Amino acid sequence: MALASGAMSDAVGLGEMLDIVGYNYQESRYADDHTKYPRRVIFGSETSHAFDNWAVVRDHSYVAGQFLWTGIDYLGEARAFPNRANGAGLLDLAGFKKPAAWFRQSLWSSAPMVYLASAPAAEAGSTAPARGTRLEERWTWPAGSTITVSAYTNAAEVELSLNGRSLGTKRLVDAAAGVLSWAVPYTPGVLKAVATTDGKAVADVSLRTAGAARAIELVADVTAVLSDGRLTKQIEFRIVDEAGVRVPDADAIVTLQVDGPARILGIGNGDLNNIETGNAVHRAYQGRGLVIVRVTDPAATVTIKASSPGLGSATVVLSPR
Repeated sequence: MALASGAMSDAVGLGEMLDIVGYNYQESRYADDHTKYPRRVIFGSETSHAFDNWAVVRDHSYVAGQFLWTGIDYLGEARAFPNRANGAGLLDLAGFKKPAAWFRQSLWSSAPMVYLASAPAAEAGSTAPARGTRLEERWTWPAGSTITVSAYTNAAEVELSLNGRSLGTKRLVDAAAGVLSWAVPYTPGVLKAVATTDGKAVADVSLRTAGAARAIELVADVTAVLSDGRLTKQIEFRIVDEAGVRVPDADAIVTLQVDGPARILGIGNGDLNNIETGNAVHRAYQGRGLVIVRVTDPAATVTIKASSPGLGSATVVLSPR
């Protein structure tokens, strides 16, 4: 059971009746309650994303784990119109991973990884993002900006470079709340992070400056139809420059056309303030969106085409197995 107030529940003996006791936003009680109830199995049944709320799980074997509020953004619990959804998730409404999801991957996964996100800095030389900004997967900023760059990794060290010039190496043991940060004067080009453990490179990631929007790119989760006649496909549409880099500010209106035995179930872009309706035309947000298609005949070929005024169109083909 998830207990909204451990003190009230224990006052009437409820906690002792449970095999596993969930605590909602009560990490401060863990240590005292473990002393008082040493056989109690404790877990965070609803917790915030704060790093300290994970550290208490990581560092104490008597805490079984945590559930974050929340895994994915959801409709409701919104602010003033046109806001329509709550943005507390690791994934947005279209299922795209936010930087926070990559951060959790660095905390929870044993597979080597590194990820970069950036935002305007609070001031020159500061590694803190400016108030009201958010970290994004991009390296396209106004000239003259100072940018906060954050790296998430489970490797021992990360070296950051810009256009081949090293900006320094930082160690995970020195991370602030699990995050490695740099203050970087913005220069267009390629920002790259290389993660190493025991002196060996184990993962890398790059962010590239985007040019003007030139085309649409379609990326299907899979392109072979393998199911029994009610197959659902997810297809991402991206607005890219001539080099194929996603344009993070692009908000082009994209029209989807389906040829073959299939229909569009839904379309969206993850924007909490987007109130567009319809299931074949939608605006991109941060240069992308998602369309969900149901294929009704796995023996047939289905073609999905995306177009937008002024941009090159794109096509993806879903073929029979």
